[in-house]
Amino acid sequence: MDIEDLFPENPLEPTVAYIGISQTPFTVPWAKGRVQLCTGFNSRRTQSDDLFINRAAFQDIAAIPFQYRECQITSIRDESGSSSASAYDNNSFAISASVGGSFLGASGRGTYEKNTRDNRNQSNITVRADHVCGQIEVSRIPQLAKDAVTLLSTSADPINEFRQKYGDFYVAGCRVGAVNNTTISGELTNKSSFEEMHAELKVKVVLATFEKSIHEVSKSASNIGGLNVVAFDSLTDFYSNFTALTYEDSLKADGVAVANKEKAMTIANRAADVLLSEFSIGREQNTYIHQGVVDRLCDRGLVTELLLAPFATLREYQSILWRRYSWDRFKQLK
Repeated sequence: MDIEDLFPENPLEPTVAYIGISQTPFTVPWAKGRVQLCTGFNSRRTQSDDLFINRAAFQDIAAIPFQYRECQITSIRDESGSSSASAYDNNSFAISASVGGSFLGASGRGTYEKNTRDNRNQSNITVRADHVCGQIEVSRIPQLAKDAVTLLSTSADPINEFRQKYGDFYVAGCRVGAVNNTTISGELTNKSSFEEMHAELKVKVVLATFEKSIHEVSKSASNIGGLNVVAFDSLTDFYSNFTALTYEDSLKADGVAVANKEKAMTIANRAADVLLSEFSIGREQNTYIHQGVVDRLCDRGLVTELLLAPFATLREYQSILWRRYSWDRFKQLK
C-alpha cells in the first residue's frame, strides 16, 4: 500500500487509513455499544481484527475521572436529489421476392417494425438532525503502562510494534447527543413497446391467382413504481424501513416520514430532557463521571461519536522516543 492508495478521493471526507498515516485526531460516528475510554484503536486493522484492542496501554485507567462539558450544537440538513435515464430501441426491415413467370409463379413482400422505450426516474429526499449536548473527555492524560514504556524503550521497531500491540489511536472521549434521520426514495419505471408486421403474398397458377395479406400489431405499456421510507430516531429507539407499492401504503409511508421529521425539529430539547431526567447531567457546566455512566449512556444510545487521538501526540510517548533517538545519535558521533 502506497500513499496513492491511502489518499482520500474527497479531501473533506478522508479515510481512516489516511488519517492513521497523518496521525491527526478525528471522530467516528457511533451507535449502541459500550466503549471503554482510553481503549486502543488500530487504524490499519484488517477485516478479521477487532475494532478495539483489549490490551491497556495506560495504567490505572479505572482511577481516572472523566469530565463532561456542555456545548449544545444542533445541525439539521435537508438534502434532495433526482436522476433519470431512458433507453430507446428500434428494429425495422423490409423484404420482397418473386419467382416464376407470368403464368406460374409467386411473389411476396413484407415489413416489420419494433420499437421499445424504457424510462426510469429516481428521487431521494433526506432530512438528518444531529444534536450534541456535550462532550466527555479524560480529566487528565493517563500515564503509559510499564509494558508499553518498556516496549518503546527497548524494541528494535518501537513505533510499529507499539501499534500492533496497543493500536495507534486511543479513545480520548465521546460526544453525547442524539441523531434523527428520514430518507425517502422513490423510483418510477415506464416501459412501452410497439410491434407491427405486414406481409402480402401473391401466387399465380395457370389461370388462377391467389392473394393473402397479413397485418399484425401489438402494443404494451407498463408503469412500475415504489416508495421507500427509512427512518430512525436514537432517543426513542425508533427504526422503520417501509416500502409502499400501493396508494394505501404510500399514505402510511408519508405518515411515518412526517412523524419522524417532527421529532427532528425537537431533537435538542428532547436530548436535554433525557440527560437531565435519566442521568442528572445538565444542571452544572462541568460534571465528573465514571466509566459506569459512560456505559449507561452507550446503552441508551446517547453516545453518537467517539473522539480518537493518536498515541504519537502524547508527551510521554514522544519523550521516550526522543531520548532513544538522542542516545543513538550520541553513540554514532562517539
